Amino acid sequence: MKKITLLFLVLCVAAGFAAAEDEGIGLSAGLEFGAVNASNGNGGDMSLYLMPMLIYENSFLDGALDLYAELDYTFGLTKEDDSNPQSLYVDLSVGYNISLGENSTLSIILENEFDPIVIAPKDEDGSSLTGIFTPALKFNQSLDIGDLYAQIGAPITYIKDIDTVIGLDFTLGWSSSFGLGIEAKICSLLSPSEAAGYTGLDLTVSYEAESIYFEVETIIPKETDEGITITPEFDYSFKNFTFYIKSEFAGIGTSGDVIISPALGVKYSF
Repeated sequence: MKKITLLFLVLCVAAGFAAAEDEGIGLSAGLEFGAVNASNGNGGDMSLYLMPMLIYENSFLDGALDLYAELDYTFGLTKEDDSNPQSLYVDLSVGYNISLGENSTLSIILENEFDPIVIAPKDEDGSSLTGIFTPALKFNQSLDIGDLYAQIGAPITYIKDIDTVIGLDFTLGWSSSFGLGIEAKICSLLSPSEAAGYTGLDLTVSYEAESIYFEVETIIPKETDEGITITPEFDYSFKNFTFYIKSEFAGIGTSGDVIISPALGVKYSF
């Protein structure tokens, strides 16, 4: 795992400086502070965390090739089993864009996530390692009112010593010419067969105007006992800095308590 992390960092920095231009190299570093279950819902205790992050995002070959890489290290400030819980999140995505005309684009996307990799408390059998590999196709059509897009993806979730889970996601979205964005993703499972079928809806509404960005993400699972999760986020950008505040409200609509998990953070773009 140390080799994967080191390789990630080297690739981000090397690719960033190779593509350096006046507007920046596409590399961002940040730090987030948050509280999980700040409401002490369902008899649970609040736990605090710090999460440094490194993000690289850039385009190459005149916009034909998109690269996204993210590394988050979460350090718990509340001890569990006599140790501070720690985990690592890795997200790597590559997209190749094919022009189908003056205003149409077809993108081939390959994404691989590891979420989360538990560092502490130490998991002796390594069963906590969960990876999600997602091949996807995205079609984008530019119009006077903005961009309309549709994407179909097949997330393949693999967990050590556990059966692989295959899903199917269908996304429709609109990025308006005046800052409004709407995206809806329908999620379903194909395998294992006993769990196949529709699993939920992920709806995101956003608005961006100059240095201000605001979004609300709503996750509505098929199983009502899991509850609805709503996460509003507000970002403010100043020069190379982006300051943000967000809060997750989980378990809405269930017989239990609503779990509130707020966070604030800052990112600096190079």
